[in-house]
Amino acid sequence: MGLLYDLETRLEQQIPVQLQQSLQLALDDYQPLCPDCGLAMHRHHRYARTITTRYGAIRLQMPVFRCGQCGRMASGADLLGEAERHQRYSKKPAN
Repeated sequence: MGLLYDLETRLEQQIPVQLQQSLQLALDDYQPLCPDCGLAMHRHHRYARTITTRYGAIRLQMPVFRCGQCGRMASGADLLGEAERHQRYSKKPAN
Protein backbone atom coordinates (compact mmCIF):
# COMPACT_ATOMS: atom_id res chain seq x y z
CA MET A 1 0.00 0.00 0.00
CA GLY A 2 1.10 3.57 -0.52
CA LEU A 3 2.18 6.27 1.88
CA LEU A 4 -1.16 8.09 1.67
CA TYR A 5 -3.08 4.91 2.55
CA ASP A 6 -0.77 4.25 5.53
CA LEU A 7 -1.20 7.82 6.78
CA GLU A 8 -4.97 7.68 6.39
CA THR A 9 -5.11 4.36 8.26
CA ARG A 10 -3.04 5.75 11.15
CA LEU A 11 -5.20 8.86 11.36
CA GLU A 12 -8.40 6.78 11.39
CA GLN A 13 -7.00 4.77 14.31
CA GLN A 14 -6.11 7.92 16.26
CA ILE A 15 -9.48 9.66 15.92
CA PRO A 16 -11.30 7.54 18.56
CA VAL A 17 -8.42 8.00 21.01
CA GLN A 18 -8.36 11.77 20.53
CA LEU A 19 -12.14 11.97 20.72
CA GLN A 20 -12.20 9.95 23.95
CA GLN A 21 -9.52 12.14 25.53
CA SER A 22 -11.24 15.37 24.50
CA LEU A 23 -14.66 14.25 25.75
CA GLN A 24 -13.22 12.99 29.04
CA LEU A 25 -11.47 16.32 29.62
CA ALA A 26 -14.73 18.17 28.94
CA LEU A 27 -16.59 15.91 31.37
CA ASP A 28 -13.88 16.34 34.02
CA ASP A 29 -14.09 20.14 33.69
CA TYR A 30 -17.89 20.22 33.69
CA GLN A 31 -19.26 22.09 36.72
CA PRO A 32 -23.05 22.35 36.45
CA LEU A 33 -25.31 24.62 38.41
CA CYS A 34 -28.29 23.10 40.15
CA PRO A 35 -31.44 23.71 38.09
CA ASP A 36 -33.49 23.86 41.32
CA CYS A 37 -31.52 26.27 43.52
CA GLY A 38 -28.79 27.64 41.21
CA LEU A 39 -25.79 26.65 43.35
CA ALA A 40 -22.76 24.81 41.97
CA MET A 41 -23.11 21.04 42.16
CA HIS A 42 -20.23 18.83 43.30
CA ARG A 43 -19.04 15.53 41.86
CA HIS A 44 -20.72 12.70 43.76
CA HIS A 45 -19.34 9.65 41.92
CA ARG A 46 -18.55 8.29 38.44
CA TYR A 47 -19.68 5.37 36.33
CA ALA A 48 -18.23 3.82 33.19
CA ARG A 49 -20.18 4.35 29.99
CA THR A 50 -19.52 3.24 26.43
CA ILE A 51 -20.90 5.50 23.73
CA THR A 52 -20.97 4.82 20.03
CA THR A 53 -19.66 7.46 17.66
CA ARG A 54 -19.23 7.37 13.91
CA TYR A 55 -15.56 6.62 14.63
CA GLY A 56 -16.35 3.64 16.84
CA ALA A 57 -17.16 2.96 20.48
CA ILE A 58 -15.40 4.94 23.19
CA ARG A 59 -15.49 4.44 26.95
CA LEU A 60 -15.92 7.39 29.29
CA GLN A 61 -16.06 7.89 33.03
CA MET A 62 -19.34 9.77 33.42
CA PRO A 63 -19.63 12.04 36.46
CA VAL A 64 -22.73 12.21 38.61
CA PHE A 65 -23.24 15.49 40.43
CA ARG A 66 -25.12 16.32 43.61
CA CYS A 67 -26.26 19.66 44.93
CA GLY A 68 -25.13 20.10 48.53
CA GLN A 69 -27.98 22.52 49.19
CA CYS A 70 -31.10 20.74 47.91
CA GLY A 71 -29.87 17.21 47.07
CA ARG A 72 -30.68 17.30 43.35
CA MET A 73 -28.56 14.92 41.27
CA ALA A 74 -27.58 15.12 37.60
CA SER A 75 -25.40 13.04 35.29
CA GLY A 76 -22.61 14.02 32.91
CA ALA A 77 -24.73 12.27 30.27
CA ASP A 78 -26.82 15.45 30.29
CA LEU A 79 -23.80 17.28 28.88
CA LEU A 80 -23.63 14.81 25.99
CA GLY A 81 -27.31 15.36 25.17
CA GLU A 82 -28.49 12.00 26.45
CA ALA A 83 -30.90 13.29 29.07
CA GLU A 84 -33.91 12.45 26.92
CA ARG A 85 -32.82 8.79 26.66
CA HIS A 86 -31.92 8.25 30.30
CA GLN A 87 -33.65 8.96 33.57
CA ARG A 88 -32.62 12.24 35.16
CA TYR A 89 -32.06 12.09 38.88
CA SER A 90 -34.17 14.63 40.69
CA LYS A 91 -35.01 12.85 43.94
CA LYS A 92 -33.92 14.47 47.12
CA PRO A 93 -32.14 12.18 49.61
CA ALA A 94 -34.23 10.74 52.42
CA ASN A 95 -33.74 12.39 55.81
